[in-house]
Amino acid sequence: MKRWVLELSAMGLVLALIGGAAYAQAPKAETKAAPAKTEKKTVKKSAPSACKGLDEKACGANTGCSWIKATKTKAGVERKAYCRLKTTPPKKAPAKK
Repeated sequence: MKRWVLELSAMGLVLALIGGAAYAQAPKAETKAAPAKTEKKTVKKSAPSACKGLDEKACGANTGCSWIKATKTKAGVERKAYCRLKTTPPKKAPAKK
């Protein structure tokens, strides 16, 4: 009796392994259909900054620009001084009553 039970459980294990191998080799069905329209995304190019390329005196004269001094990074790479547009603070949301 015990031998018969062991044979059945061994056969069940073999069948489960074969079924799992067959499932793993089966071709996958596509879950999502391809979009009907394939449009290229257009990237808007912004206008160059008004501060770009200005020297230190011209940058200081413009209230919307700030002068960034030359620096050296931790890796030892030197960065040149340049003029950049000042950042604007984020707008505050109106207070709810």
